[in-house]
Amino acid sequence: MDFFRAHQAVGTTIPTYFIESTAPYNVDDTVVPPPALPPELSPIDSELAVKQIAAGLLNGADPNLVVMVHGFNNPEPAVLRMYTSAAMAIERDEKIRTRQGLVCVGYRWPSEKMGSPWRGTWDALPTLPTWLLYFGIIVVFLTFPLFYFASQTKQWWIDVFRYIWNPEAVHVITLLGWSVAGLVLMATLLRTIVYFRDNYRASNYGVPDLIQVIRAIDAEVVRQHDESGTTAPRPRVQLSFIGHSMGGFVVTNAIRTLSDVFAAPVEALNSYGLGASPGARPESPSHAIGKVFELKRFVLASPDIPAETLLSSRGNFLASALSRFDEAYLFSNEGDEVLRQISTLANYFVFPTKSRNHGFRLGNVEILSRNFGMIDVKEDNLLRVLRIGNLTLQELYDSLEDAKAERQPNASPALAQARLPKVFTYFDCTDYVDRDDPDKPAISANERPLLTFAKWRKRHDAEAKLRWYSHLYLLVMYVVRHQRPNVHGGYFEGLLSQELIYRLACLGYDGTVAAYGSEVALGTACEQKQIRMLVSPDLWRRRTGPVAPPPPTDEKLRTATRAAAPGSGEAATTGAAVPNLVGMSIVDARAAVAAVGNIPGRRGMEPQFMLLEITREAPNQATGTVVSQTPPPGGRVKEPASIEVIVAK
Repeated sequence: MDFFRAHQAVGTTIPTYFIESTAPYNVDDTVVPPPALPPELSPIDSELAVKQIAAGLLNGADPNLVVMVHGFNNPEPAVLRMYTSAAMAIERDEKIRTRQGLVCVGYRWPSEKMGSPWRGTWDALPTLPTWLLYFGIIVVFLTFPLFYFASQTKQWWIDVFRYIWNPEAVHVITLLGWSVAGLVLMATLLRTIVYFRDNYRASNYGVPDLIQVIRAIDAEVVRQHDESGTTAPRPRVQLSFIGHSMGGFVVTNAIRTLSDVFAAPVEALNSYGLGASPGARPESPSHAIGKVFELKRFVLASPDIPAETLLSSRGNFLASALSRFDEAYLFSNEGDEVLRQISTLANYFVFPTKSRNHGFRLGNVEILSRNFGMIDVKEDNLLRVLRIGNLTLQELYDSLEDAKAERQPNASPALAQARLPKVFTYFDCTDYVDRDDPDKPAISANERPLLTFAKWRKRHDAEAKLRWYSHLYLLVMYVVRHQRPNVHGGYFEGLLSQELIYRLACLGYDGTVAAYGSEVALGTACEQKQIRMLVSPDLWRRRTGPVAPPPPTDEKLRTATRAAAPGSGEAATTGAAVPNLVGMSIVDARAAVAAVGNIPGRRGMEPQFMLLEITREAPNQATGTVVSQTPPPGGRVKEPASIEVIVAK
C-alpha cells in the first residue's frame, strides 16, 4: 500500500476510512503537498487502515463493505469534504448506524480542479502546435494593421503596399492567421477544462488503484481469518459501490477487470449486452469477486456514461458489471448541464455518432410522469416512459436496431425491448426540493431546489421538456452562483437524496423499505420532496417485502407509435382508436385491425388489438360480412385489447 494515503473518520459508529491514490496530477510533478484535513478526519497508515477494515468485516455478523467513488473536476479538498459529509450523514441515520458489520470506504483517484493545468499549458504544448501558434500570431500582427490602416491614410508607403498587396489576399491571410492561432488556443482550452486529463487518470490510475485496494482488503480478510485458527468457513462479504459522475465509469471498469471473463464461453460475452434472448443466455455470472467478496448493490449518481450502454448488445462494459450485482440504482435529472453540455461537448470529439440524439449520458435520464413519488407502469411500457435528451429509451433502442439491421441484414431478429434498462431502479430528481442543512428546522421556508429550479414542467404534460433557454440559464447559474443549484452533485446535498443513496447502498432495497416502514411510506417521502421513483421490474419480482406494488397511476403514457420508414409502405399506427369494421368483409376487417395495432416489423410495439371472430347465421347478410362489433367504433383503450366481431355465416 505504498502508493496510497489513508485517513480515518473520527468519532463515527460505523468504521469509515478514506483511501486515496497518490498518483500525481502530472507525471513530472515533484512535490505533492499533504492535504489540509478537516477536524473530522485523522491520518492513518494505509497498511493499518487495510488491517482495521478487514478486522471490522470479520467481526461483523453480516459484513458489508461500501465503497464510494467521486467524479471528475474534484480536487482533493473537495473530495475530502464530500466524503466527510457522507460520513456525517451516515452517522446521523440511526437505521444505518445500527447495522452490524458495515464498513465504509471513500476512494479518491487523482482528479483535479477545472482550470488548474493552465500554469503548465505553455511548457506542455508540443512543438508543432507551438510553431503554428507563432505563425498565426506573426501573420495577424503583420497583416491586420495594414488591413486596418490602409483605408485611413494616403501616405506614399501605404500606397506602395496597397499596390503590391491584393486586398482580398490580405483578408484571407489575416483570417488564416486567426484560425491557426485559434485552433491552438482551443486545444489549450480543452486541456484546462481537465475532462480529458481526468478521463486518462480515471482509466490509468483510478481503475488499477481501486482494483489494488479491493485486492488488498480481500487478501487481508483471508489472512486474518486463516491466522485466527477458527474452523468456520471464510465469511462472504457484501461489496457495494456508490459511483458519482466519472466515478461510475471507474467502478464499472474495475468490476469488469476483477471479473474472470475466461470463466464463461465466448458466446457469453454477447449475453452481457442486450441482444440475446433470455433462453439463449448462459448461466448468470457469479457475484463472487476475489476470495471473500460478493457484489451486492451499485448506486450510480449522475453517471458520465453514454446512454447507448443501456442498449448495446456488443461487449458492454456496463452490462458486464451490472450483471454481477443484485441491485442497481440510478439517480439522474434532466437539467444536469455538466453532462448535457460540457460532457457531450467533450465527447463530441471521441464518441462515434452521426446524430446529437446519441450523445447524451445516463445522468440525464428522466421519467415521463406528471406525478411524484413511486411511479408504477407496466413492464412493457418501461422504456417508453424513460427519456434521455430528445428520445425515449425505446426510440433510441429502435433506431439502433434499425441501423444494425441495415448493416447486418442477416443478423438474428432483435428483442422487442432491451433488457438492461429494467435492471435499474430510477430516481428522477429534476424537480427535487429539500433542506441541505440538518440543523435547519424542517419547514418549507428552509427548502430550496437542489439540482434545477424545480419548474415542474411535467405538471400538465408528462412529455414536457425543459426549454433551451432553461438549460442555458441553469448552466450560467451553476457557474456564476457557485453551484447553486448544483445540477451535477446536488444529490449529496439534500437530506432525503443522501438518505436514499446511503440506505440503498448500505441496507439494500428491502432494508430501505423497512427503514421507512413500507413501500407506500417510501413513495410518500419521495413525493413530498418531488422525486420520481420507478422500481426495477427485476427488483419487484425478487423483493421479499409483504407490501404489494402500488396501483398504476393515471398517466399520459407515451404511445408506442413510430414513424414508418420512407418507402416501407407501412401505414403509421393511429394509436388506440377502435376502427369501424361493420359492413366490411372479414378479410378487410383483419387487414384494418392489423394496420391499427399489429404492424409486423416494428420492434418495441405491442398489439393494441386482436380480432376475435364469432360466426353466426345472419339472414340478409352476405357470408363473411361483419355484422356487429364490440367495443363500438371510435372508442380508445390504454392497453392491448380485443375486438369481438360477429361474422355472417
